[in-house]
Amino acid sequence: MKKKLARFAAGILLLASPLSLAAADKKPWKDASVQVGDIKIHYIEAGAGERSLVFIPGWTMTAEIWKEQIPYFSARGFHVYAIDPRSHGQTTKTEGGNTYQQQAADLHAFLKTLKIEHAALVGWSAGVTVLLEYVSSPDALAPEKLVLVDGLPCGFKDTDYPSGMTLQQARMFLSSLQEDRAKATGQFVKSMFKSRPLELLVKEITDNSLKVPVGASVSLFFDLYSGDRRPALARVSVPTLVVVPDENRLLGEYMQSKIGRSKLEVIAESGHALFLDKPQTFNQMVETFLGEN
Repeated sequence: MKKKLARFAAGILLLASPLSLAAADKKPWKDASVQVGDIKIHYIEAGAGERSLVFIPGWTMTAEIWKEQIPYFSARGFHVYAIDPRSHGQTTKTEGGNTYQQQAADLHAFLKTLKIEHAALVGWSAGVTVLLEYVSSPDALAPEKLVLVDGLPCGFKDTDYPSGMTLQQARMFLSSLQEDRAKATGQFVKSMFKSRPLELLVKEITDNSLKVPVGASVSLFFDLYSGDRRPALARVSVPTLVVVPDENRLLGEYMQSKIGRSKLEVIAESGHALFLDKPQTFNQMVETFLGEN
């Protein structure tokens, strides 16, 4: 009798295991893609609220970087989208067009194709560069609000500008990518966190970053470093939230002083990936801002 019960229990476990694995692997969003001009943009989508919220990742990052935000905001009545930019993740890889001006044009076409109007747009790092290029275009669909997360309006050091890299720093970073891209990318990903990230998370982000062709990553880095989008700050006419870690407070204050109708939030004890370092704090700040009239 005991042997029969043991075999029965084992059978139940074997049947249950695939179901358990499937449940564990199930993501709180759906993957989709849409043809936009010369590329097919991969994006993830969740929720069905009347207000749209679109997330743009940073340099060589993918839509999944917003894993702590997508379920949070979709559960609070937002229709949430997060995109893989051109040459990133599962979006079409192209030899040309790897500039932030083109990414802004792709974003515009994406919003028009999916008929997303007056969305709140959230950009992190180079995603901020995309949004500054976007609002500078006369064809831009006016967003409801902007959230600019620890991004640089100018990539190089300059007088009276509290951020940016020196030419030597930029050269050293590009050299490290050429010498051992996987190692340099892993180090870069770890540097984005103030707290010690899980190795599994570091591997996931690193692997996704390495999907961007090296030529595209170098082209985008050069555009990020050499571009000066500071004049675009004055063109931002919608309510804007600037969010930075404490170490970039001066940069945040600089951007807030140049953008009308803006406010600054500083998250202590966080790194560049502050929305992963301090997701609850970040989410609540953004939620409060989006709820303001």
